[in-house]
Amino acid sequence: MRGKLYSVGIGPGDPELLTLKAVRLLKECDAVAIPQGDNGELTAKSIVAQVTDLEQKEQLLIYMPMTKDMAVMDRAHRKAADDVEALLDAGKTVVYITLGCPTVYATCIYVHKLVTADGYEAELVPGVTSICAVAARLGTSLCERSEPLIILPGSYKEVSGFLDGPGNKVLMKSASEIGRVRDELREKGLLKNAAMVERCGLPGEKVYRDLEEIDPKSSYFSVILVKEKEFDTK
Repeated sequence: MRGKLYSVGIGPGDPELLTLKAVRLLKECDAVAIPQGDNGELTAKSIVAQVTDLEQKEQLLIYMPMTKDMAVMDRAHRKAADDVEALLDAGKTVVYITLGCPTVYATCIYVHKLVTADGYEAELVPGVTSICAVAARLGTSLCERSEPLIILPGSYKEVSGFLDGPGNKVLMKSASEIGRVRDELREKGLLKNAAMVERCGLPGEKVYRDLEEIDPKSSYFSVILVKEKEFDTK
């Protein structure tokens, strides 16, 4: 009998933000699939290791290259799916951990789709998103009353057009283009409406209420919140 895949959001970094379901599945599963980027860091593993003993589980490292080369990414996703399916064929329940939520700009979703397309049973388990954690850390809301909310990757080249529109904006994973984004906000007179949290809930967390102070080499885990009105917490 085949096993089942659970793609599980583990929140932005604070282990206390893991859901009860995430913790239960981590304790009950046979194997844990752990994402690993080009720098070799196992950030997701370091978070869940604080709530369960991973050494008692079979561990599968999933390499996800930091590239925009679709062919390279497709090969990585296919290999990851094949490795997961080998465990499922052995009858093992697999939990694929991912930072934040698997439904919001998560690389695990591509592997999840391949596994389901191949006929395996799989389930998405939502987690606390980094955008919610960042807003809470800044002591503000993401949106109120009829305010719209727009979520964009900071590397998106058309960010400027969205900044001109109504509503609050969240720019996720902004590090590679953070200097450009800051310049655009300055040109539009929006710096006073913006704040950023780097590595929210993780070691080395930094809060920037003045984007002029940000390091152009900020972490990949950087989220900028741009409000329609000036921040009332500054």
